[in-house]
Amino acid sequence: MMHADADESGFSWIVTQQDGVAVLSATGDLDLASADEFHHGLSEAIAQAAPPLVVADMGAVEFCDSSGLNALIRASNAVESAGGRLVLSGLRPRLSRLLLVTGLDKHFAAADDVAAAASLLTSPDDARTTCA
Repeated sequence: MMHADADESGFSWIVTQQDGVAVLSATGDLDLASADEFHHGLSEAIAQAAPPLVVADMGAVEFCDSSGLNALIRASNAVESAGGRLVLSGLRPRLSRLLLVTGLDKHFAAADDVAAAASLLTSPDDARTTCA
């Protein structure tokens, strides 16, 4: 388990393991001030296994701007470059809508909660549910 205390922006993260999947739980605003810290947390999650299966639990992310969206895209690219997969979980309505209006809902798989996201990553049929 890795943990970063909240930085000056109030953003924090923790990485845990659930059913063979690394879970990066983020808290606070995902924006210009916290994007690098989010990426640091993601690096810890990727290091948990090869290939990395990562759930980004966004249930406690209150706000996301364009820098936050860029951080999510970078996260997805980093996980895929390492041969793994990323699923978002716990999307709040604002973030779901932001992904929808930017077209990024087609890029990210998402689930209601961490358990469902972990199941998507470990299911043998490679089911993919895009953001709703």
